[in-house]
Amino acid sequence: MYIFNRSFWFDEAALALNVTDGSFFDLFCKLKYYQSAPAMFLFETKILTAFFGTSERIFRLIPFLCSLFVLPLFYIFSKYFLYSRAARLLALFLFAINTNLIYYSGEFKPYALDVFALVSLPLLILMFKFKRPILLGLIFALFPWYSYASGLVEFALAIVLFFYVLKNKKQIKNFLLFLLPQVINLLFFALHLGAIESTRVFMAKIWSWGYIQSDFSNFITLFLENIFYTFHPYKIVPKALPMLLPVVFGVLCTAGAVLIFKKNKFKFWLLLSPYFVVLFFACFGIYPFYDRMTLFLTPVYLILFSKPFEKFLKKPAGIVFLVLFSAVSVYPAALSQINMKNLPSKDLAIFLKLKEKYKKGDVILLDETSTPQYIYYSRRYNFSAQNVLTEKMTKDSYGYLIYLNSLDKNKNYWFVRSGIRFPNTIDTRDAIEFFGRDREKFIRYNEGKTDLYYVGK
Repeated sequence: MYIFNRSFWFDEAALALNVTDGSFFDLFCKLKYYQSAPAMFLFETKILTAFFGTSERIFRLIPFLCSLFVLPLFYIFSKYFLYSRAARLLALFLFAINTNLIYYSGEFKPYALDVFALVSLPLLILMFKFKRPILLGLIFALFPWYSYASGLVEFALAIVLFFYVLKNKKQIKNFLLFLLPQVINLLFFALHLGAIESTRVFMAKIWSWGYIQSDFSNFITLFLENIFYTFHPYKIVPKALPMLLPVVFGVLCTAGAVLIFKKNKFKFWLLLSPYFVVLFFACFGIYPFYDRMTLFLTPVYLILFSKPFEKFLKKPAGIVFLVLFSAVSVYPAALSQINMKNLPSKDLAIFLKLKEKYKKGDVILLDETSTPQYIYYSRRYNFSAQNVLTEKMTKDSYGYLIYLNSLDKNKNYWFVRSGIRFPNTIDTRDAIEFFGRDREKFIRYNEGKTDLYYVGK
């Protein structure tokens, strides 16, 4: 997927412009284009672009490297919960072919870093426990600057360690030394969060459907959707039984949690505490329990899923099952990769078409979500045009149609429309098509998630 190098979509292009156009200091403040991403992730990306240029692959390099390094880390991490090599191989296999992990390994967003944090932070606790607590605390203090989700993980792990030292009445001093760098860092990090508060409020609206309702009426739905999201390669099920696999996988994950709890309660809480913290925050509308925002919980699900197979996989029949399961998984995994390559990936063709067809005097009308792509690719391909306008998202389709009819009929117009919508805004493409029917020439170019319309003579 990294080599395939699909087109930037809105979020990636918008983040890229923040990196290229802003100063290093700007990356720690509120970002443009409604974006939010950890400051040091952007900071180091800016250094890379200064040395190696601003191609898509350079922007995606850090997530890609994190996705590679997390594979062996996940296997080491799984050893603390899965005591059978075959069970660990099953978990690693599922981790390696996971559609979403592969997809975000090649996207300029911090989700791959979130997964890296979920594996690395509890692994450090398991490996070092309270040895070198200040050094460990410093490492933990750095993570939130690379991954916002790591803050949830660290909060969860701190609670687990607090009750551990409270129960055992030892290592209290080392625990406090471990917390010290994180508390100091929290003061600076709070300033950063304050600077981006308005963006956080906006993002809360974007992800509003991922919050758990006060009466828990949507909890089962969110739980099953998260299961399905994790085991996406196996989303090939009969239409009559759409929830069959999520329910089966959910039951197996629950059984795995019970088995780990019986074996070692400390490890159970270390593994599951980030999951429970996400549920807690989702109940209060702070963090959504949905989609890619919980991608970092994927390692938890896969370890839980593999745990019930542990004894069975030690038997000859279990080895045969593992081989057959792996072979059968090739088709849905490969099909998922093919589908991913075709997701947002032809948007670049739209901008190249615009460059090819544009004539001097034409007017280009962008919406807010197509503007970052236009700016990024205009620079990449040396396309300059006059009369480029950006329209604000609108809630009034009738008012937008009136605006279109007020445009100068003696000019030719290019409309670039992204498939991305902000909350409570309309899709203006229908209005553009209605408006275009009355003109001498109306052409629609569609190659991906972005549409290009020509309205003129």
